[in-house]
Amino acid sequence: MAAVFALAGAVLAAAPATAAATPSLLPNGFTAKVIAYSGEHISGTVNATGFDLGIYVGPGVTNVTIEGATVYGANDEGILVQDTANVVIKDNIVKGNAVSPAKGLSELKAIILGGTRNVVLTGNVVEDNAHGGIGIYDDGPDIVYAPVAVATRAVPSIDNMISHNLVKDNLNDCSIVLSAKNPGGGVYNDVISGNTVQGFDPMGGDYTPGVGGIIVAGGAFGAVTVQGSLVLDNTVIGGFLPGISIHATAGPGSIVDTNIVGNTLEDNNAGSPASAGVQIVAVPAAGGSITGTLVVDNHVIGDTYGVFHIGDTGTRIVRLTTVNVQYPIGPPSP
Repeated sequence: MAAVFALAGAVLAAAPATAAATPSLLPNGFTAKVIAYSGEHISGTVNATGFDLGIYVGPGVTNVTIEGATVYGANDEGILVQDTANVVIKDNIVKGNAVSPAKGLSELKAIILGGTRNVVLTGNVVEDNAHGGIGIYDDGPDIVYAPVAVATRAVPSIDNMISHNLVKDNLNDCSIVLSAKNPGGGVYNDVISGNTVQGFDPMGGDYTPGVGGIIVAGGAFGAVTVQGSLVLDNTVIGGFLPGISIHATAGPGSIVDTNIVGNTLEDNNAGSPASAGVQIVAVPAAGGSITGTLVVDNHVIGDTYGVFHIGDTGTRIVRLTTVNVQYPIGPPSP
């Protein structure tokens, strides 16, 4: 029997309490090969061919563990966790998803956490997906990763962790993203730690045009906040984007107190003359603000800029080391 789950004041329709495959639509407009129920342990091979989702953990479905699974073939997300808490996604292979995306989605990744709290995503291999790697978003009426909203009010994402994953050769979108989209929701106190993100490595024989990059972003549909994010001890190599990009450029997004610590960033931006290990860009004229960013103990190799920042306030850059970098900190003075 379906339950109703309340998180941060939102009223949500819970997913059906069954793990059986079903062709019927979920409340968010998708179908799923596996629909999780509370307390379930999911493992094994999930061939999601013909389904929108591989595994769906829906509103109010808590204490789920997805461990040792191989998830492939989904039209959209391989794993979608929506409006719930206390989920572990561990030691899985998620590859070959997003093969036939639904129309109208503004965000699509192999794994998405939307409106979640205390979800741990660790030790996974996320590779060769057709539309990005891992994303954490808020949820709400301005839904971005499913065709139908299930939350009547905005639901924040809080205290999630993405750690020690290999995110590699994913096409058409970013590798790891934290982003707030729904006014009144927001993304708070999430951790991206110890991951290896690889776009492509021609020197190593890898010519797959993976996008790469770790992104912290806010603002598109109205005033949102991304606060207290920690990007720690990641290695980002060979993407078409900056290694780590913090941006509030497309609307009234506020990004506050981001800590970028101990990361190694090498040969990103695909050799662009404006390439950067860390890029921090706010556009105050569009309502974007970035304040209180700490950049400490990062190592940048082979980019034009070590840290490029503009439009931000209160940024501190400490103990930056660089190799083959023209401008450790930019933009240069005119």
